[in-house]
Amino acid sequence: MARTEPTIPRSNRRRSGESVGRRTRSIAPRAARQRSTQRPHSTRVSNANRRTTPGSRAHPRRTAGLLVRGFRSGLAVAGRLQRSWRWWAGALVLVAVTAGTVSVAQLAEAHVRSAESFATEAVSLDGNDRLSRDEVLEVATLQVGDNVFEVAPEVAESRLLAHPWIAEAQVRRELPNRFSITLREHRAVALLSLDGLYLVSEDGSVFKRVEAGEVADLPVITGVDRARFTRDMDYRSGVLTEAVALLHDYRGAGLWRREPIAEVHLEVDDGISLYVGDDGMRVRLGRSPYRQKLIRLRRILMQLKSQEARAEYVHLDNIRRPERVTVRLR
Repeated sequence: MARTEPTIPRSNRRRSGESVGRRTRSIAPRAARQRSTQRPHSTRVSNANRRTTPGSRAHPRRTAGLLVRGFRSGLAVAGRLQRSWRWWAGALVLVAVTAGTVSVAQLAEAHVRSAESFATEAVSLDGNDRLSRDEVLEVATLQVGDNVFEVAPEVAESRLLAHPWIAEAQVRRELPNRFSITLREHRAVALLSLDGLYLVSEDGSVFKRVEAGEVADLPVITGVDRARFTRDMDYRSGVLTEAVALLHDYRGAGLWRREPIAEVHLEVDDGISLYVGDDGMRVRLGRSPYRQKLIRLRRILMQLKSQEARAEYVHLDNIRRPERVTVRLR
């Protein structure tokens, strides 16, 4: 049976031929580009191979170039060695100088700490009122005859400031053989009653607990809420500052010598009452300001004295009518 070939339309034939032709044309330039980019195999022999080839002879100029490069490399190595040697030499010199300086400093320190010319000959002291001279020198650990460099001034100051009666301290070393000490001691103006008695300074700070056998003839601040005083800094500062200011105004009114204050009592409403004189006359002042009230109190006490009378209490805390005073006689 005869085999029949399938017939292909002419239009399809042209299209197939065209596509094949296009593919052929597109492949041909790519192959050409690949052939153009391929480099031919180099048959050049390197200089090293040329030199190692038996029977080959080096060119004179090439030999001179190699000698120059070798000479330059030698010079570079020599330069690096020279710089390294200089660095190590400088380091050794620095170490030697440092060691010598340390040795000289140690010798100088040993000399000034042992030389008699630096032995303390005198210690001047200023500002001590309550503390004796011996007490101050003992606290500062400064003694005549000791070397002036044995105790640093700042160390002596810190030791003095640790003492409860010393508020400020300044220590100066005066070469070659003297010290000067300047102090400011606390000045106690009142006693604060809490779980015990504490000394209150004129700046309104508590600086010391009253010890057994220590006598202090001062007004006592009472009625202070201990828990609140401990936890509330504003309350603590306000109570002490107001009490100290009141004592100052009381002295300024000329009442201290006639009617010394025995007690400053803080009332529940934060007002203040005073207990004055030998008989403990009560003077209720209320809240601040106190200066005008104290001037009015002085006039009343002078008038009662002229009448040979004595008050049991005096109230000057009338808020609505501040000029009104209530007096009860004994």
